[in-house]
Amino acid sequence: MIAILMGVVTALMCGFGAYSYLLTRQSFFEQKEVAKALLARQLATPASNALWNYDDTAMGTLLESALGGSVQELIVFTVDGREFARRGMAVVDDKANQAGLVQKFELDIPPVQGKEVGHIQVTWSDGPLTDALNATLRRAVTEIVLLNVVLVGLFWFSMERLLFRRVAALQQALDFAVTRERANDIVAMPVSVQDEFGALTHSINAITKRLGSEIEAGHVAEEEALSALTNLQNAQEGLVQAEKMASLGRLVAGVAHELNTPIGNIVTVSSTHQEMVDQLARQMNEGALTRSALLEFVNASAEGAVLMQRAAARAATLIQNFKQVAVDQTTDQLREFDLARQMQEVLSVIAPEISKTPIKLVSDLSPGIAMHTYPGPLGQVITNLVVNAVRHGFDSKRAGTITVTSLLQGEQVKILVSDTGEGIPPENLGKIFDPFFTTKLGYGGTGLGLHICHNIVYGPLRGSMTVASTVGVGTTFTLLIPRKVVPA
Repeated sequence: MIAILMGVVTALMCGFGAYSYLLTRQSFFEQKEVAKALLARQLATPASNALWNYDDTAMGTLLESALGGSVQELIVFTVDGREFARRGMAVVDDKANQAGLVQKFELDIPPVQGKEVGHIQVTWSDGPLTDALNATLRRAVTEIVLLNVVLVGLFWFSMERLLFRRVAALQQALDFAVTRERANDIVAMPVSVQDEFGALTHSINAITKRLGSEIEAGHVAEEEALSALTNLQNAQEGLVQAEKMASLGRLVAGVAHELNTPIGNIVTVSSTHQEMVDQLARQMNEGALTRSALLEFVNASAEGAVLMQRAAARAATLIQNFKQVAVDQTTDQLREFDLARQMQEVLSVIAPEISKTPIKLVSDLSPGIAMHTYPGPLGQVITNLVVNAVRHGFDSKRAGTITVTSLLQGEQVKILVSDTGEGIPPENLGKIFDPFFTTKLGYGGTGLGLHICHNIVYGPLRGSMTVASTVGVGTTFTLLIPRKVVPA
């Protein structure tokens, strides 16, 4: 009677569960399409701006915010097919791939100024959907089991002596076997009566024997896994150290390469000066020293001294910049100041150098903007941007204008440093913030100025920095800096 009642209830519950499962499946697939549409809207405009400005930091932040759930991996490609940014990691699962749970599709990035900028490849997994569906199925099974338990409870008193005591004994034997850590601790149960329970006892003994074998195999597998984990951790530490050393090596190599020129100039001038001194000494000893030879020596010595001073100053500047790059965070004082007054002081220091050129420095600073941040690093950024515009935006005889503008935007300030110079070629626009990238190699360029600016703006100033440039028209650097910085 229990079997008949449980069979009828189980059949009914299975029917209702299947219907609920199908409805849930349809609802989840509809939600999947909605989620894809929301993902496309979320990424479209921000990705377009970040890719247009080659802002890999903003792009990385955007992609990380979109990861999670069914979105496993996001890869941004430029219009020419080059990979620009990648976040996440597609999980390689042959069963999931064969079942069609992992999909890849592309999202078009809206064009900017009528120009295509690229697209985003999305790796989508229906694993969360499948898990939710399986959870629905498990819930239905759980409901069936619970109902059957209730039915069994109704007949508890009548069946307890015939069935449940012996079942309890078998269950205790199984529980005992499960809690054992070694196969030798599992003892086979005796078979007292040759009936259905006797046959079941034989089966349970076979199961517990196999369970013991699996326990032993599990211990071996656990030891191997721990060994593999240790090796993996050691390999990871080695890779981290190797990457640090490689980064330091690239930095030192760049500085060493740049130092070769000024040091070489100093060596050449000093060796030439030594030869001239030896020649002058010989002429003095031989009594053949003339006024013209002495004047020639004096002039050559003066010229050599100027060359060595320039080379030494060049080397000192390069070393100072290298020290700045090596510092993770600025140690400048955090204080309150007026932005317009502070920037005007910075520009007044730069003005004498610019006054020697046909370039005009213009400031358009909004008054009364109170700041609570680091004035030293901010002044360094403005100085580097203006000096960089003078040195790289104009040739030695070309006239033009450099304009520094500040605007208040809520709790942020917008600072623009724009020039009417030669502009930056598109192929260089994405490299200008890289350390030691310069188009003036051998002509006074170290390639560290904009890299330092980038680190300061995104570091202690907690802001952002973008650049826009048109060849033959000019370049504009845009900084967004919070008015108040809370120290970490």
